[in-house]
Amino acid sequence: MLPVGGEISGGDMGSLFHRLHWGCIFLLLFLAVSCSLQGLKKPEGEKEFFQETCRLERLAHNHPDISVRARSHLKLAFLYTNYRNPQLNYTRALQEMETYLSLAPADTQGEDFNNWLAVLKEVGKLQKANRGLREEVGVLKETIDRLKSLDRQMEEKRRLTK
Repeated sequence: MLPVGGEISGGDMGSLFHRLHWGCIFLLLFLAVSCSLQGLKKPEGEKEFFQETCRLERLAHNHPDISVRARSHLKLAFLYTNYRNPQLNYTRALQEMETYLSLAPADTQGEDFNNWLAVLKEVGKLQKANRGLREEVGVLKETIDRLKSLDRQMEEKRRLTK
């Protein structure tokens, strides 16, 4: 806002310049972020998920810039946990997040990242426990089948001895 006399003093001009300067920086930052978000692929079908996975894996392993490799591992992790992905893979997502953790600077890992990492570790534990329970169920079914067979044999012997 201009002073009443219509003149801008040196102090007001510096303040206006700083506001304009910071406004331009925020505008450029906003445009850069929105452009980078538009560049993100949002796969829909199984074929597109497979293609995006292959693209990100190539970047994660072959790109010369370590920050690009790290971001590719993080994007892979989120791709493997995407609810639209027909082949969810939480184990692989955890591996990708741990690789990102080893490549990215510590200050880039925020609370959300650490929450995702903790959840994926817990999912991994639950998957292992689930596999163990399935194995136990398999053993119990075999035991039940053997007991049924033994029961039939004993019943047959009873009939023969009568």
